[in-house]
This record gives sequence, C-alpha cells and structure tokens, in this order.
Amino acid sequence: MYKKTILLILLVNISLNGCASASTETFEEYAKDSHFITNKGTFTDTIDQEWRNTINNCCTSLPDSYSYYRFDKAIRTFACSEFIIVELKSEYKGEINDSRIDKLYQKIEAHCEENTGLSEVPVVFMWAEDEEDIIYEYDPDSFENAKTSSGFVATMGSVPVFANEAEWLEWSEKVHEARHIKELEQYFSSGPVISCGFKKYSGYIEVGVNIDSPEQVNDSILSEIYQIIEDHFEEEGISNIPVVFVWTEMPHTDEAIDTEEPDAYEGNINVLDDDGNVITYTRDQAYFDEEGNLVIIDNNNSQNGDVSSQSSPGFTSVMLVMCILILARFRK
Repeated sequence: MYKKTILLILLVNISLNGCASASTETFEEYAKDSHFITNKGTFTDTIDQEWRNTINNCCTSLPDSYSYYRFDKAIRTFACSEFIIVELKSEYKGEINDSRIDKLYQKIEAHCEENTGLSEVPVVFMWAEDEEDIIYEYDPDSFENAKTSSGFVATMGSVPVFANEAEWLEWSEKVHEARHIKELEQYFSSGPVISCGFKKYSGYIEVGVNIDSPEQVNDSILSEIYQIIEDHFEEEGISNIPVVFVWTEMPHTDEAIDTEEPDAYEGNINVLDDDGNVITYTRDQAYFDEEGNLVIIDNNNSQNGDVSSQSSPGFTSVMLVMCILILARFRK
C-alpha cells in the first residue's frame, strides 16, 4: 500500500508540474534565440493562474512606448509571457552593457513591486527583430519638409525647439497622453476630417482631410479645426501645437487608416500601435469611453479583460481524468 501511495503522489505531481515544465521550455526557447541577451530575476517552478495574473498585472502596469525613456531609451517594447520580455533596439548594441541592464532591471523590479507586490520579477532581455537597418530618431526638419509633400494642405502652430533629446521625449509624452480630442468627433461624422494622429518622430499632429470633398476644405474650416486642437492641448499645458493638414482618401474596408479617432464612415475604430502601424476594430470589438480612452472588448471572457478564466498550459483535462482514474483504482 505504501508503494502504491508513493506511485500515486509521483503521478499526480508529474501532471501538476506540467505548467512549470511548459514555462521552463518557453524560457529555454528564448535563451536559444540569437536575439537573446540575458535574464534577471527569479523564475518560479510553479506556474499557475495566480502567477499568470500577477505577471500580467505587472506587465500591463508598465508604461506605453511614449514613456519608455523613463526606464531606458533603448527599450523597443515590453511583452508578457510567464515572465516579462524586454526588447531593446538593436541600434543600441554598442551601448548596452551589464551595468545598464542592471539599472534597467532595477527600475522594472521597483515598478512591479510597487504596483503588484512582485519582487525579483523574472525578465528576459532580447534584441528586437528586424531592426538592424531601422533607426528611429527625431527629425526637427519634418514640419517644414511636410510643406513640400504632394498631399500638403496647410500647417498651423510651430514645433518647439528642444534643448536636448530628453526635452523632446518629455514633450512627446505629454502630447501622446492628451491625444484624444472628443471635440473633433463632429468633424469625423460630418466631414471633412478622416484621420488624426501624432507623428512622434516628426514632432507634429497630422490631420487627414477628405480629398474627395475639397469643397468642404477651406481656410475657415481649417482654422476652426486647429482652434479646437489648440484649445485642447493648451488645457494640458502645451501651447501652439504644431499641426499639418494633408489630403487623405476615404479608406476602404480592407485598407488601414493613419488615425487615432473613430472612423464614422465605416463604423470602425482605427488606432496606431507602437510601430506606427494601424489596428482596426469594429464597434463590437472596441469603443471610446467618456474620457476618450480606447476600451477593447474581450468577447472570449468578460468585457473587463478578466484573465482568470484562461486555461493554464501543461495541466490539461486529459491529465485531470488520468488523476481521477488513478485515485479510483487505488481506492479499490
């Protein structure tokens, strides 16, 4: 009987530790990747839903791309698995060393501990893929150069003169945080505005106006639109906000649109991701709340994005059935 009990315990432990082994395998896959740099923190031996929720809360509490510089300007993005993945821009390969990695990790750990109580948070550092030939940097001449583009309509406001990169990053972060302008919604629904988005590396707001309705676009309307934008940003402490108006075609259902506002014509919402690419949501997938924030509707679980009902890899229903059968057998 003693031997049977030991065997039962071993079999159950093997099943229950499926999650942990799956996590270990995931980490080993990253460690073998040519983009792998290093890892920090403590990687738990037990991966359950509570752990996943804690890591997810820590990951989602991290700032978005416009605030990455507060941790380190080399950060390309944060991602979340059974641990946090930090992708660094490959253009900084000559500057990244152990000391800088340690400082970055300390900031991430302090942030997670403050917001979720998780210390020694496990983090994997990777070089971002397909970035070897891409260098992102601020172009102070973009605002003036926009006037020579083929779709140019008008410019208003002016780009500030920044003393250094830190000033530009701080200004960009403020503009990004204040980017949702509810007062512009009427110009999306009745025209002529098609898109509106902040171009970080160009340093200005770009407003796309309908090229198919040029009769709706005149100096008076443009001044009216700009005044709304300027008033909005002045409330956030940003004066004389730079805006470039450009001709833009009405998007088709299979086309992306460079905008951060609702597309009233197609009934879709289009937003820019951290790479400047456009993600389109239907009205059943997302909406803007009263404060102008985009809310993604999670149809697989609940609308508040609860992850508690997600399954944990490694411990499947088959394993559960096996455990029940084993228990039944030993009780006979």
